[in-house]
Amino acid sequence: MENMIKNVVFDLGGVVVDWSPERLLATYPGDKELPVALFKKGFFQQYWSEFDRGTITQAEMVIAMSDFAGRTYAECWDFVEFIKHTLDNLPATCELIEELSERGFRLFCLSNMSVEYYDYLKDRKVFSFFEGRIISALEHTIKPEKEIYQILFDRYHLVPEETLFVDDLIANIEAAHALGIQTVHFTDRIAAVEKIRELTK
Repeated sequence: MENMIKNVVFDLGGVVVDWSPERLLATYPGDKELPVALFKKGFFQQYWSEFDRGTITQAEMVIAMSDFAGRTYAECWDFVEFIKHTLDNLPATCELIEELSERGFRLFCLSNMSVEYYDYLKDRKVFSFFEGRIISALEHTIKPEKEIYQILFDRYHLVPEETLFVDDLIANIEAAHALGIQTVHFTDRIAAVEKIRELTK
C-alpha cells in the first residue's frame, strides 16, 4: 500500500525533550523525600494536569504543592524550576525531526505543557521545524481529551489518516488511534525512531 503519511505530530516531554520521573529522582539535588512524596501521594495526577491545562499558574501550582507536601514555597518553587531545567533535547528525535522537515513532511507538536514550561523551551532550534504547535495550556484542554486533537485537525486542516502521532503515554496513543490517526508509542527511543522512519519511507 502506498504510504499516506504527510503529517507527523510529536509530543514533547519524553519524546522531543527528556522527561523521566526516574531521572528526576536520581538527579534532584534537594531533599529527595519531596519528589518521592509527591509521586507517591498522587500530586502530579491531581494538580499538574491543571497546570498543563492552563487553569492555574506556576505560582498557584507551587502554593498547592507547598500545602500538599508541607514544605516551604521556596523549596517547592526550586523543585519545579529544577524539573523545567532537566528538559534536555533528545538528540535522536531532534535529528529525525530535521530529517523529516527536509523530506517535506508537515510537522507539528501536540503537548500537555504549561505556559511557563513552553516559554522556556520554545526558542530552541527544534521548534523552528514545527509548522504548528498545539500546547495544552494555551488551548485549555489536555490529552487524551478528544478536543485537543480536534483543534489540531481543524486549525491545520489535517486528515487523520494522513497523520502519524508520536507520544510516550499509552492513553494519548489510544485516544489518537480512536480518531483514525496512525500512531507510534514512544517507549524504546531507538526502536521508536526507527519505526517512524519506516512509516515515513
